[in-house]
Amino acid sequence: MSRSIKLLLSLLVLQAGLVVWVNLPSDDTGALEADKPLLTVDRGSMDAVTIERQDKSTLRLARKDGGWVLADKSDFPVLPARFEKFADKLLNAKRSWPVGKTLVAARQFKVTPVRFERRVRFLQGTEVLGDVFLGSSPGFRRVHARLDGDDHTYAIDFNAFDAPAEAGQWYDTELLKTAVEDIVRIDLGAYTLKAGDGGFEVEGLREDERTDEEGVRKVVERVSEVGFIDVLFKDGKTLFDAGKRVLEYTIEMKEGSPVAHTVVAPEEGDDYILKSSAHPHYFKVVRNRFDELRDTSRAQLVKGAESG
Repeated sequence: MSRSIKLLLSLLVLQAGLVVWVNLPSDDTGALEADKPLLTVDRGSMDAVTIERQDKSTLRLARKDGGWVLADKSDFPVLPARFEKFADKLLNAKRSWPVGKTLVAARQFKVTPVRFERRVRFLQGTEVLGDVFLGSSPGFRRVHARLDGDDHTYAIDFNAFDAPAEAGQWYDTELLKTAVEDIVRIDLGAYTLKAGDGGFEVEGLREDERTDEEGVRKVVERVSEVGFIDVLFKDGKTLFDAGKRVLEYTIEMKEGSPVAHTVVAPEEGDDYILKSSAHPHYFKVVRNRFDELRDTSRAQLVKGAESG
């Protein structure tokens, strides 16, 4: 065997040994803390969370009035279940034996300040309570993670997609919905529905009329189960004011002030815009639900006594 081949083989063995040494668990402090929480953050103390992507775009969540909001999106509410799932998974994640213990390994796993998938900071005012880099994935629903200031890289039960940096993925999609059991009256202009012991019925029935229960059920569902496609932050009011009125209705509840929903058709586009008196925002909504609601007449919800 030639001298050059022997030298190359020696270098290969040395390189393999270095890789094994970098990735094998050691008896240092980081290794001894395996199976302990990756982060030690008091959830009651934190009042903000930032999620940064590699392109340096940063999403900021802030605690407000007992809930969480999108601080850079006019304090639009965050879906509580979405935030709880994110916080539970990341703050309860256990550190494994280190899969790497140097910054060289950290670069390989994409958990450095210049190379990462997500950087999540938990804050109390300006104080950083926890700062973690999330990088490549070693397997299904697992991600490499490294705390800022710690050379060790761990594999934790989490996914970078569980910490989205897009505002739309945090929206409280339940915001416009109303629990049916909380509604006492729905005023749709041409007719009114009122809640009774047996469900909703058309208000002001004559002696020879009765409520079409299935028809009313559909109307109540359309009013109570309102969703939205998007939130119009920048030009919502302008588009709404220039739109053509499609529908307006008012929901009266057991507690609190009545809530009025006004729906308009903008000058351009297929979707409608909804403004709720309960919220300062303007919502893009699918038109079909509101076309059906607008086109439902009192006559369609009332049956003559002889038909029963």
